[in-house]
Amino acid sequence: MAVLLAFISYPKYSHTYLRFFPWLLLYVLLTEVFAIPIYEAFETNVVLYNVYNVVFFMYFYFIFYKKEENKRNRVWIKTVAGIFILASIINLSFRSFIFQPQLLAYIVGACALILCIILYFIDILYTPQILNIRKDLLFWVSTGLLLFYVGYIPIKVTRHFFEEPGHEFGTLMIVHRILILVMNICFIIGFLWTRKK
Repeated sequence: MAVLLAFISYPKYSHTYLRFFPWLLLYVLLTEVFAIPIYEAFETNVVLYNVYNVVFFMYFYFIFYKKEENKRNRVWIKTVAGIFILASIINLSFRSFIFQPQLLAYIVGACALILCIILYFIDILYTPQILNIRKDLLFWVSTGLLLFYVGYIPIKVTRHFFEEPGHEFGTLMIVHRILILVMNICFIIGFLWTRKK
């Protein structure tokens, strides 16, 4: 639904930095669709998600960097993006990119994204934009991402260190799916409420 609405409402934000967002959502959808057959064929699909995480995080660092007008915050965004790249390289030295999840890179990337979102929220508090924030797609995208990653980082760590499926593991999967649903609902609200500037 989010992918469909992203393309339907594209004229509203095609002139903004989010113009590639529908394609990113389509990439997310295709990754999820092909993950199961790839796993069934090769007994692993980890590389699919490792590539996805790099693309996803770098895309949003770029968005927040371009949106940011405060020079100090732009330096922060470049710094955390650099730290993510460094963490990704370090992660490669002790975990296989093809066969193992890159947990260090993921945690650093998600925390860096949360910081970018917080900087964005602080910025809009001090501008007239706050009065019409519900019509801004980036606000809804940021809200969805923030809610997802704040909730999912602990789940990711727990699932990594306690890989034995059990009752708690099933509960974490349910919470994970709820977080995905909440994030996509935020995206959908953004697509519906956004107005072309």
